[in-house]
Amino acid sequence: MKWAWKAISILLIFWLALVPVSVLGQAKSNSQTNAKAQTAAVAKAKATARAKANNKAKTKTKKTKAKIKANSRIKAAATIRPNALKQNSRGAVLESSRVPTDEDSLDVEVAAARRIANANPVDALAKDRLARAAVFLIDLLLQAEAVDDRKKAQRLTQKLVKDLHDTGGQIGKMAQKGDLKSRQAIGFLLGRGVLLQRDADKSCAEFIAAADQLAPSGWHAAQCLMEAAPEKAWAQMEHAAQRGHAAAQEWMGRRCLGEFGTSERDLTCARDYLIQSASLGRSRAQTLLAYLLMSGQGGPVDVPRAVRLYTVAAERGDTDAQNNLGEIHETGRGVAKNLDEAMRWYELAAQRGLGSAQFNAGRLWAIGVGEKKDPAKARAYLVQAEGNGVSQARQVLEWLDRQSPPAPDASPAQGSATGKELDAHKN
Repeated sequence: MKWAWKAISILLIFWLALVPVSVLGQAKSNSQTNAKAQTAAVAKAKATARAKANNKAKTKTKKTKAKIKANSRIKAAATIRPNALKQNSRGAVLESSRVPTDEDSLDVEVAAARRIANANPVDALAKDRLARAAVFLIDLLLQAEAVDDRKKAQRLTQKLVKDLHDTGGQIGKMAQKGDLKSRQAIGFLLGRGVLLQRDADKSCAEFIAAADQLAPSGWHAAQCLMEAAPEKAWAQMEHAAQRGHAAAQEWMGRRCLGEFGTSERDLTCARDYLIQSASLGRSRAQTLLAYLLMSGQGGPVDVPRAVRLYTVAAERGDTDAQNNLGEIHETGRGVAKNLDEAMRWYELAAQRGLGSAQFNAGRLWAIGVGEKKDPAKARAYLVQAEGNGVSQARQVLEWLDRQSPPAPDASPAQGSATGKELDAHKN
């Protein structure tokens, strides 16, 4: 019995020895598990915080980009001038003003402003837009006149009268505030009697006021001063030429050729000015430059270039170029000789009243173009030429009466060599 209790005691002691080991091990295991859980929770919290921060940054970036884009659109719409955008009572943006850059964009701007003006005749912004469009149109018109593009100038004048007929008063208000292009526009309107009553003195005053900054105004100011103050006039003309006005450049070139009352000739100076004007497309300058190149005055002879310039000017309707191009085809200088082509150019210029071309056309019909002769046509042209002061025409008319060979000096008569016939021509 004692042995049994002793065995039980030993087993109890052994069991008690094992219990702390098991309990401590579980406690240690629980502690490690809790530590890992805490670490994972911290990591998750940090990841969540980072994700929130990133999302917040992305949202802020998107808002910033959207704000920048919106500001860019507003700036682009308002680059023309202050008050370029108009809003209704709810703040909605209506049609915005656009500074025209060419005739097409001008038409768009006029149509947009006119719609507003038609809906609300007292709309001040619409009136201002239409007036500014008219100022731009007049500037285009003056540029067309500078290169002697008469068709474009006429078309723009018609557009001004038709589409912008009510802008004269508003342009006057802008001019009174000192806007130079508006003053130039008023000078044009007063000088032509378009939209406003004609007043030559006020027109000149407006052009003179804008002459230092605007080349077209300088050209017109020179015209205004030519009789009363020629020295000031030519100073303005030179200034306009230096600022790129094609008509002023042509006139300066002709002055260097000895025209306009000057006695000295500077052919190099003439070439320089005429080259500038011709390059801008002014046909009279092209004709005069071609003559200098063909004859070698003021520089080397350049027949191919002269022929090209004559052709361009002739196709644009310059009568001297047409007549001289006819002579080139008749004589075969720089081109293949072609009497039919010569006659074509002679007659084009003759029909526009150039005496030298009338003589040349009459002379060719008298002696025959190839195998074709027409004494009746010859006589008609020669009578016109004689009436225009071409003395050689009488000799050929007398030959037609006698049916004998024409006089030896009945040679091709060139058009104006130095442009003296242009003295009265003022765009």
